Amino acid sequence: MDEEHLVETLRRKAKKIYQANVSASEEASWRASPKTVARILERVGLGEVMVLLEMSTLSSDARIDMLLVGSHPRSGELSVVAVENKQWSWATFDSNLERVRHPGANKREGSQHPAEQIWDYCNALDRYLPMLCGQLHGVVNLHNAPTGKIKTILPARCKLRADVRGIEIFGSDDQARARFAAFLVGILCAKGAKSYVRDIDRAHVRPSDDFMREVDQAVRLRSIFPLLDEQRKVVDMVFQAVDSKFSEDNKQVFIVTGGPGTGKSVLGVELLGMLSRAGSSVVHASSSNAFTGALRRHVKGRRSSVSEVFTFFHHHRRRKPNQLNVLICDEAHRMRKTSNLQRTPREERSDTPQLHELIRAARVPVFLLDPQQWVVKDEVSAPDKIREAALELGITADRIHCISLGRQFRHDLFPGYVDWVEDLLGYNKGPSPWTYRGEFRLYRANTPGEMEEYLRLQKLVGCSARITAGLCWDWTKEYVNGKLVDDIIIDDWKKPWNAARGNRRKGVPAAESWATDVEGFEQVGCIYTAQGFEWDYAGVIMGYDYTWQGDRWVTVKNKDSNTRSVERRFIVPNVYRVLATRGRRGMVLYSTDANTRQLFADLGVPPLGPALEELRKRHRPAGPSFGVQGEIF
Repeated sequence: MDEEHLVETLRRKAKKIYQANVSASEEASWRASPKTVARILERVGLGEVMVLLEMSTLSSDARIDMLLVGSHPRSGELSVVAVENKQWSWATFDSNLERVRHPGANKREGSQHPAEQIWDYCNALDRYLPMLCGQLHGVVNLHNAPTGKIKTILPARCKLRADVRGIEIFGSDDQARARFAAFLVGILCAKGAKSYVRDIDRAHVRPSDDFMREVDQAVRLRSIFPLLDEQRKVVDMVFQAVDSKFSEDNKQVFIVTGGPGTGKSVLGVELLGMLSRAGSSVVHASSSNAFTGALRRHVKGRRSSVSEVFTFFHHHRRRKPNQLNVLICDEAHRMRKTSNLQRTPREERSDTPQLHELIRAARVPVFLLDPQQWVVKDEVSAPDKIREAALELGITADRIHCISLGRQFRHDLFPGYVDWVEDLLGYNKGPSPWTYRGEFRLYRANTPGEMEEYLRLQKLVGCSARITAGLCWDWTKEYVNGKLVDDIIIDDWKKPWNAARGNRRKGVPAAESWATDVEGFEQVGCIYTAQGFEWDYAGVIMGYDYTWQGDRWVTVKNKDSNTRSVERRFIVPNVYRVLATRGRRGMVLYSTDANTRQLFADLGVPPLGPALEELRKRHRPAGPSFGVQGEIF
């Protein structure tokens, strides 16, 4: 095996397929690890088994080191082995952390157990590639570590979930390599390997889960969403904190940050379900009427019970200290300075910071946030503010845990999309060319009508879609002559904002259900109804409040009364960053400003016209059509 040729090929493929820049440690792994598995395959006559390197987990931008594809020697059916390679020379299991210590590991936090890591990857593949269900086996290849130096991490010797204990771990000594060889011979042969790889390549990948559709099972019944890497680390650390003996001076605070699509809300709901099923007192909280309302509607049970589980931040202002084991604060960038509401009577108002109330309410408060989703003047979004509040309440620095989520789940087709959007909107170096040509679709529309038609056609094939806009038009809250007012008017195109009050008889969802109700497509959403949600395809209309003039962005006052002038230059781009990252499979950009539309064109964003025409052809009826009422799902 020519190691340097392999490294160069993988580097080039990673850039082309995943738009990923490869680290030095990854290159070192490619040089050292695949050949240790290849030698065993050759030695036992499995040299014709197909080996896939760096395959996507399909649920995020995580990649599996090796996938060995062949057939089962007895049944002849597809058989696949997922291999996680580690170059560790030793490893021990820390029973207090329930994590692994090894060379290079973070001394305070350790690492996820490699058996759990490969199990999570296999679980993700099972979920998104149904043809692999029941045919997939996971192994850990510790090719530099003798068995004697990894004894405590072997599944039979340490505390692992029951479903992970079947993962095999093989060390570097001769006996371990012989066991590895025997394991592979028992479940793999080369017959039909090439054909099976073609089948995998052509297989239908199950679309990304609709978060709200799956949330009921995740909370009440079983784990639904695969948790990977940093997400699993958070779960392990929170469970360890819950299991530890509690006293007033050992409260622990978790601050979990991540950009759009990094799985914060999935983590929050999975953590809620896992802790609930373990019998721990746990509550979910947010500040978003739309997000919390959607969670309440999609979880079965008595309305009062569901409302007690999915709460708002201000509900915890009068909780007794440490009344809960865990309080999961999702969308924590939406926290306010205090819990006072407009309707709060003067005698009940308090100057106590909302952050203090939330931290006091539980033994283990968990904050999930994206600091750059600060969109309202009184919101407290900085992780440093949470840390300061915890220190003010007497929590020592070693009990404040800051964890960053880096994996991209929503934009797993192109993990670099969020970075590109941030460059576009002026967060970093400035707008950069759009050079990506993969499965994720980004287009620029010439008119909002063109955008609407494209998204409507996507809906006809079962995709979810919405249009959102910056707050650059008045919002008429009342119905006029029984109809919503078309407040958003752009040339000859017009649409209403999402409704403040729903009207079921007329098929108009209320603001809190606009994002999840199928009729929401007929209105345009805003930051307050879109934040926290995602769809297969989304369009964003940028208004006059953020335009490209010459060589820079210019921000002006819009119709949002929640934005002060001093904060406008931060909040307005934050709003468009959120709106422009709601589409899992594609986004359409439109600006009312001609200079901004020209910027999109100059950057190489493809025009929507050709893609729209292709969709029209696919949906153009072959003969007379009498029309179809309703939608296809």
